[in-house]
Amino acid sequence: MARPRDEELDLKIIQAAADEFHQNGYGPMSLASVAKRAEVRPGAVYTRFRDKKEMLVAILEHVSKVSESQTKIRVTDNPYDDLVFAVREVHNSVSSLHAFTIPALAIMDTDEANEVRHLIREEMERNRHMQLIRPALERLREAGMLSETTDINYASAMLVGAYFTFRLAIDPSKWPSNMPEKLVESLGIEKR
Repeated sequence: MARPRDEELDLKIIQAAADEFHQNGYGPMSLASVAKRAEVRPGAVYTRFRDKKEMLVAILEHVSKVSESQTKIRVTDNPYDDLVFAVREVHNSVSSLHAFTIPALAIMDTDEANEVRHLIREEMERNRHMQLIRPALERLREAGMLSETTDINYASAMLVGAYFTFRLAIDPSKWPSNMPEKLVESLGIEKR
């Protein structure tokens, strides 16, 4: 009979894997380095993951769960305010320390990045931020505040992607407080 899973140990290993990934990147990360960081026997990690690709999938799932638990959803009668609220949720989330590490891996031109790029793209399509922004943009379109010709997926990616660009270039403490409003205005949307 198999031993029951130790959820506390599972979480400790996943958090150590996420920290290892964010601090050292996918290339140098190994199951052994995660075991060392988690201060557990290597066997504890090897019984949970076959390889680091499987570990990356677990990291992506963990990051998604954490993001989902910390991200608020709001739907009101004002679609403009709802979009600004959704963009502000992205603003708050992306300003965290490791927020851009996973998308940064997707754009790297290394063999290891190529190996897992499809996993990162799939995760970004399911991304909680995109799931907040797309419906808000659709409500704006329904309200006649967004052109019918605007591609919702493109506009969503532009809003989220802008934050990753800012995160790489400018310390979040220096971001203007009205950045969400400015990004929404860049789509040609004006508050009514």
